[in-house]
Amino acid sequence: MSAVKNILLVSNGHAEDLAAAEIGKWIIKLKPEIKINGLALIGLGNAYKKANINDIGPKKTLPSGGFAKEGFWYFIKDLFSGMPSLFFRQISILRKAGGDADLIVAVGDAFVVALCGFFTGKPLIFIDGPKSVKIAGYWPIEIWLMKKFCKTIIVQDKETADHLVSQGLPAQYLGSWVMDYIPVNGDDFGIEPDKTVVGILPGTRDEAYDNLILILEVIEKMGNRENLVGLIASTLNRQKIEEKLTKTKWDLKDNTILFKNGTKILIAEGKFGDVCLRSKIIIGLAGIANEQAAGFGKPVFCFVGSGPQTTLRRWQEIQKITGKSMEIISGSAEEKAGQIINILHSPNKMEEMVKVGKESKKDWGACERIAKLIVS
Repeated sequence: MSAVKNILLVSNGHAEDLAAAEIGKWIIKLKPEIKINGLALIGLGNAYKKANINDIGPKKTLPSGGFAKEGFWYFIKDLFSGMPSLFFRQISILRKAGGDADLIVAVGDAFVVALCGFFTGKPLIFIDGPKSVKIAGYWPIEIWLMKKFCKTIIVQDKETADHLVSQGLPAQYLGSWVMDYIPVNGDDFGIEPDKTVVGILPGTRDEAYDNLILILEVIEKMGNRENLVGLIASTLNRQKIEEKLTKTKWDLKDNTILFKNGTKILIAEGKFGDVCLRSKIIIGLAGIANEQAAGFGKPVFCFVGSGPQTTLRRWQEIQKITGKSMEIISGSAEEKAGQIINILHSPNKMEEMVKVGKESKKDWGACERIAKLIVS
């Protein structure tokens, strides 16, 4: 692929945008003469902007945040929020940009393979973001699309690569890329060493504001019994957080949420990696970020929240990747707090969760290896 001069990165999801942007950064490091454009099919393409990659996407978000499959109502909301017109705009952009590209690198699912395959006609490297045979097999239509359009398929675990190879597909496993785009700066946030730090991952989509409140209710109940500090890894809009908090009994001062019992919750904007490293445990309603927190070796706790990304079915799917490093809890806020505290004070259980989590995301560095494959 050394003759490639123009690459189009196409991604359909928040985590997929981050992975595509990181791969793009590595391509630029390895071959700065290659021209790269990014097309974010879901969301605003902020990951491309941060990576200084030109994003040509239409800049519109849908109510489901890309999770319309989690329920018919989310699909209906998307329809009435302009999904059909957005789809046709994306096709138009894809046709034009694809015509100028020598190679398409798509990060996502079979939908993005279909779009890129049918509407660009260019060689396609497919990085399969969410799919794993640990969760579910491939539909015949997915196999057909990959056979028809994909020059190379890169998947997130060896079991999935072996399965696709057995189906006659050009699949390979190059390691875990989901850990590669997490910056770590060594910030300890000035938290006292004797504090139990609970990392909070509310998510990145609109549902995250309501889910943050649900998590804070659990933290408050824990704070009645534990000497803890909460640490929110947030990319959310500060004004929207403040609006949500005005309807609660908690006070917000600068970047600190204060509970009546004296527990403090710190908001750490854009420091997800540092939040994970400083935390003893994580309460997360954040999809792929829960997987990443487990990959850092942190016991993760989740529960059914508000919105399509936090359904029980989705947690059960993710748990097939994380194993028992992620615990699905239920009940009232007080009951959830009690379940977390019980595990927090069970050294053997904590040690097992740490070990399983690290094992679930081994072989970091896939983004660099993928970029080398692309430019070789």
